[in-house]
Amino acid sequence: MKKFGLIGKTLKHSFSKDFFNYKFENEKIEASYHNFEIDKITSLRSIFSKNDIFGLNVTVPYKEQVLSQLDELDEVARKIGAVNTILPFYKNGKLSSLKGFNTDAFGFQQLIKPYLKAHHTNALVLGSGGSSKAIIYILNLYNIDYNIISRTQKADNPKCFTWKEINSYMVKHHPLIINTTPIGMYPNINQEFEFPYQYISKNHLIIDLIYNPKLTNFLKKIKFSKRSNIEWLSNAGSSSS
Repeated sequence: MKKFGLIGKTLKHSFSKDFFNYKFENEKIEASYHNFEIDKITSLRSIFSKNDIFGLNVTVPYKEQVLSQLDELDEVARKIGAVNTILPFYKNGKLSSLKGFNTDAFGFQQLIKPYLKAHHTNALVLGSGGSSKAIIYILNLYNIDYNIISRTQKADNPKCFTWKEINSYMVKHHPLIINTTPIGMYPNINQEFEFPYQYISKNHLIIDLIYNPKLTNFLKKIKFSKRSNIEWLSNAGSSSS
């Protein structure tokens, strides 16, 4: 039986184990899926060696850190600078090399494609981690200009601003807003960030990459605002307008 799995620091939020094990059983695939919580990314190779893993998914906070442990990257992962899938290669029963891929970008491209409109020319990306990099890769493909909101301003990136710098002008002139942070993700569903919701208009498309819970505090405040015709989309696949 082939073994697959997911690595992360804490995995209480993840549906992956139940989802894939159900899929394997339902489709009569001889495979199993396991969670591997690790404190340090340097533990990665031992997971493959000790468990004969055929593939791993990667979640926060290791999508960027994992690069140091890999032998090869596919073209998309190399351009993005973040990985969410790892394929191992074995030789004579021993781990030979690890190759990283990024499927987050393709997933986001499929998610957003039906909702993009002509006026979505500028995007505000909340967060600057590995998920953010995949989103920016797709924004570039669509020729959508963007700015990033991060906890700390990066001096080498003029497109990066801090949370305190979000103002009415910034919100009004970015009709596409994407949350890539884990703020509000299960089990910390009550966590939230300060955001000037009053400046969001009916022309906005709001996306939250968090899929657990299906409706985050961020989306709740948008959905139940007086501007109920705002279009929003969660990574779990729900939308409203």
